[in-house]
Amino acid sequence: TLYNIVQRKEDYVGTIFQTTPLNIQFRRALVGERWNAWMHLVRRLIDVQLSDQSDSTQWKFAKNGGFTVKSFYMDLINSGPISRSLHIWKIKVP
Repeated sequence: TLYNIVQRKEDYVGTIFQTTPLNIQFRRALVGERWNAWMHLVRRLIDVQLSDQSDSTQWKFAKNGGFTVKSFYMDLINSGPISRSLHIWKIKVP
């Protein structure tokens, strides 16, 4: 992956996107599939607008965006049959 060959893994996305060309360096040349992956990532991120506002988490399965056991359960039963080998009730969730 691109992350594995970037030189400064501790850099913030905001810092990288403050300059043109993008302020990022890779340990290897980007050719072939790595170049395609990089271009795909840049195209997806080109319109992203970063702000100084705090991040927040939104649970898309509840109208108010909050996570509840009920919203999780309703999504599970509405998404189709659950494999019996899946140990869904032992999963640690936030």
